[in-house]
Amino acid sequence: MKTILVAAALAATASGPAFAQMGERGDQYGDATVTKADAVKAGMTRFEALDANKDGTISADEMTAGSRGRGGRGLRRADANGDGVVSKDEFAASQGSRFAMMDANKDGQLTKVEREEFRAQMMARMQARGGFGGGVGGAD
Repeated sequence: MKTILVAAALAATASGPAFAQMGERGDQYGDATVTKADAVKAGMTRFEALDANKDGTISADEMTAGSRGRGGRGLRRADANGDGVVSKDEFAASQGSRFAMMDANKDGQLTKVEREEFRAQMMARMQARGGFGGGVGGAD
């Protein structure tokens, strides 16, 4: 199987922004298999992009700005200690948790099939909750 280094976030996350994006733009990884290390590295690239003031955390304002009009709800789920900001450690942990949820066979890799199955599950949940837009259950 081929693996790739990922240049954008796999998942935000315990949050799901990467998968909402997948719904909008398609699977950025194509047929490639993605390792957990690659996914976390990609997530940290996303973290750096979201941390506009480069203070090592994602503030509430940065969450909102980075959520494409969805209010930052998904990013707030990564705030494990509830202090209103997401640290690098919290963000990395959320990336690992999301990866583990997606890794159906627990082999430490995400295949295209696993990503597609997870995406379908997330899409179904979001539609059941009122879609991706401004609804209470919308995804970020």
